[in-house]
Amino acid sequence: MFHPEYINVKKLITNNDILRLFDIVEKHGGVLRFVGGAVRDAIAGIERSDIDLVTDMSPSEFSEMCADEGLKTVPIGIQFFTMGVIINDNFFKVTSLCSDDANTKDEWKDDAAKRDLTINAVYADEKGNVFDYYNGINDLNLGNIKFIGSPQKNIESDYIRIMRFFRFCAMFGKNIDKKSLNACIKNKDLLHKVSLEKIKEELFKIFLAPQAVTALQLIFDNGILDFLVAYPQHLDNLDKLIQLENKLNIKTNIIRRLFISFEPDAKRCNRLADIFRLNKSEKDYLLALCKTNLKLSDFKDSVSINKSLFKFGKDVCIDKWLYLNLHNNNIAITVETLNTLSEQERPIFPLSGKDLIDLGADAKLIGLYLDSLKKDWFENGCLASRADLIKKYQSIF
Repeated sequence: MFHPEYINVKKLITNNDILRLFDIVEKHGGVLRFVGGAVRDAIAGIERSDIDLVTDMSPSEFSEMCADEGLKTVPIGIQFFTMGVIINDNFFKVTSLCSDDANTKDEWKDDAAKRDLTINAVYADEKGNVFDYYNGINDLNLGNIKFIGSPQKNIESDYIRIMRFFRFCAMFGKNIDKKSLNACIKNKDLLHKVSLEKIKEELFKIFLAPQAVTALQLIFDNGILDFLVAYPQHLDNLDKLIQLENKLNIKTNIIRRLFISFEPDAKRCNRLADIFRLNKSEKDYLLALCKTNLKLSDFKDSVSINKSLFKFGKDVCIDKWLYLNLHNNNIAITVETLNTLSEQERPIFPLSGKDLIDLGADAKLIGLYLDSLKKDWFENGCLASRADLIKKYQSIF
């Protein structure tokens, strides 16, 4: 179905180099269109950074055209007829509808038929005209998440589409197509053949999506990932966290959401880090959230907050404060403390061993002096300045 000037093209055209590419392709007798996620998100009103483009020119025709125009191309997926083109240091990925020797009567519809979901098979040109071959716009507006054509054949063409189905349920789903869902459940064992890295990537996108809980319940209630990870027992808290993040306009964080969903002890935290292949900083942060035992009383006043910030750092304090407020209906108090945590810097003990040596302290006792002064400084809210601590040292030692 053709929808003239359906999209505000400013949502798709991030710079004039894209327009230049459209002009060049048209000049050489070809057609270039935006496709998939960029078009879908533009229709849904969601910001998107990456752009996918499709042309009816073959890879060799496209490469020759770019060479004639002085543009550099990079083969990034020849088996999928995909080329990269560089214009003024901007990189664009362009996929051909067909190979050099293939041709069909309606190659655009054939290309759409090879895509996974109806909502991802929508195209647009540089004027905002939209081409919708499988009623994807209507499905997007209604929240219908379903495969194109036969769900079984669709999944068999790429097993990771099982996880992609649940990802888009988490993003846009209101009405989940039962035929598509049943096909995912029936074929769940095919995910054993998919790399764990790909599964992790899709699963993390699900955890970060607006309707993560609904999608995760579908996944774990139907045993989709039983071979990988046990059921997250605290999805009710994840739901509350998402509501709180939305109310307070807080940026989502995958480690925060994993912690809230699983609430692991240190031992299980290490297992989750291995399962999800967390890097060192992600693993360390998850461990910090697991091991840090902060209570509401640790945020009761500026002195308590200062001490908490010094011991655990800003990020851990913010995430633990959110955790402690999942069941708190007094948003005003939550916001007030959250603002304090966000604005207040982590205290730094202002005295050094060199300061004491300059005052004539016995070098053998520097560690003892510093430990004593730091303990007193901490107990009094980490507020004393360097000058205050020097006076303290002089009065005591």
